[in-house]
Amino acid sequence: LALPAAAPGAAAAQGVKLSDGLVQSLAVGKVYRDHKGSFTGMDFTYDGLHLVTCGEDSAVFVYSCEKAQRTRHLRCEKYGVSLIKFLHNDKDGAVAASRSEVDHVLKYWDFHENKYLRLFRSHTARCTAVSPHPYEDIFLSGSEDKTVLLWDLRQDRPTAKINGQGPTIPSFDQQGLVFAASVGKPKLHLFDTRNYAKGEFTSFDLSGHLRGDVRAHSVQFSPCGKYLLVRTSDQLVLVDAFDGELICEYPVGGAPPGASEVPVSVGPPPTPGFSPDSQYVISGVPGGDTCIWQTTNARLVTRLTGHTTAPSRTAFSPAHALVVTAAETLAWWIPDLAAGAGRGPAAGAAA
Repeated sequence: LALPAAAPGAAAAQGVKLSDGLVQSLAVGKVYRDHKGSFTGMDFTYDGLHLVTCGEDSAVFVYSCEKAQRTRHLRCEKYGVSLIKFLHNDKDGAVAASRSEVDHVLKYWDFHENKYLRLFRSHTARCTAVSPHPYEDIFLSGSEDKTVLLWDLRQDRPTAKINGQGPTIPSFDQQGLVFAASVGKPKLHLFDTRNYAKGEFTSFDLSGHLRGDVRAHSVQFSPCGKYLLVRTSDQLVLVDAFDGELICEYPVGGAPPGASEVPVSVGPPPTPGFSPDSQYVISGVPGGDTCIWQTTNARLVTRLTGHTTAPSRTAFSPAHALVVTAAETLAWWIPDLAAGAGRGPAAGAAA
């Protein structure tokens, strides 16, 4: 698996320049079957050189994206792992959330030494989100205990707490200047990272855009900072990050016309994502496919087929022309401009 750079001389900081043709040519280059069971988390380093995954099997795997090789296999039998995020572009450091039903601890994990540098205990229910700051030693966590907590990696106790009315989802923007939080109501609250003690500087009521179960399961800023992507059980919507107005909604309800019956999904909905140039939105959908849409008008650009269950995690690499989808297997998709576009994970080379 040779990873083509997204553009000549492109670096993660400048963003990746993708095109419809490149995205439509994506085909499976490699398939990993390391996890025994469902994926519970996945993240790239900011430079796109490393990928981490965690699963219900209490395993954590780290991969080199340039070599397309697994480089670490770690386990967390005591707590399990429900979410995992790299810190500071450090391939050897991450924050991970527990899957334990009784100990809702967050772990600052040194992969190189395979030890916890710090355990963060304050949440009293399952952790729903972890969002590290892009360059400072702080991170946000959300929980079903109706709180958002701000943590400093050097301290055992949270440095700030935001109380909500239901399960919470916080997220920093990619510059780390602002963070958004959903705190149980169909609203998004925006805070200044350096002046959060003053309270939100704005909030958006999303009730006019949402239907059914309006609980947010994920909230993400686009890399360009202009948009917010919100996933509920039934909907995936894009809103303007400055005024909260609805820009578009992506059709995530089911399989394409003529497909066999869609299996009923269990657990949280698939976690979506942006391409690094903010041009595309990606998400797994019921039936096993992954859809990639044009960000601002929800035009379907391509549908990646082959998984047998809905991919719970899908992501563009921040620095390479690479898409990774996690379902019953971990599939790595790269452009195949000559032929073979659309080959599914079943046809990829097994690892």
